[in-house]
Amino acid sequence: MPKFSGSERKIIQSLVATLSIKRIPEVEIINAIHNQTGKTISSRSLYNIRARIKKDSYNWYQILRQGHYEYIHEFKERINEIIWLQQKHHEIIEKNPNNPQVQQLSLSELHKLNLTLSNYYDVAPDIIGNSPISTTSQEKTATSEKQETIIV
Repeated sequence: MPKFSGSERKIIQSLVATLSIKRIPEVEIINAIHNQTGKTISSRSLYNIRARIKKDSYNWYQILRQGHYEYIHEFKERINEIIWLQQKHHEIIEKNPNNPQVQQLSLSELHKLNLTLSNYYDVAPDIIGNSPISTTSQEKTATSEKQETIIV
């Protein structure tokens, strides 16, 4: 197997993970790696890469599971990052009143950030372990309560 640079290893791991999730056959994964890096790997190397991804993912999961509050802290940091990005996009929009293309692009990105932030707030109760605070979760709870009332 040829030696890979650090950036090539990241590309390969990303390809293997993504294509494995999609249930792409081994041969096609090896071809995709060759197309991206110009180097060929063996089936055994592909097996080892998958095993390494699995081990790294398990270790990461264990760390998060054991450090619940650290995970919550990281989650909150991502929320803060999205809020900061939203503020920057608002500034871009305000500073470019005569450039509608820049404003439109920034508005588009702002919309994506809003959706991401909304999704984060929807999953926050599950991560934190508290009662639901999101609209979606409240609607699900209300629906299940109605179904229980009908059954009783």
